[in-house]
Amino acid sequence: MKHLTLGIHYPKKGCTDQILKVAKKVCEAAKNCEGLVDAGAWIDEDKHRIIMMSLWQNTEVAIKASKTLRPIIAKAPFSDWERKPSDNMVTLKRKC
Repeated sequence: MKHLTLGIHYPKKGCTDQILKVAKKVCEAAKNCEGLVDAGAWIDEDKHRIIMMSLWQNTEVAIKASKTLRPIIAKAPFSDWERKPSDNMVTLKRKC
């Protein structure tokens, strides 16, 4: 069963680029992880948020990849860049 992970970020005015730079670093690192299906960041201009997503072949490879990806995310000062706390690492399991 595939594994989907989402991070929803709410940038302060002028901080979108900083969050996108972190997203790019995470995506580049994810490309080197076993089991990645897709990863990226999308901007929701209407709600002024950034959606970061990664899709993995299964939960096991996603957990293994998190050991590489979480340190990159942890170094970023999101609390300085966001107008409200992000909804980080929302993990969803496909039901249909």
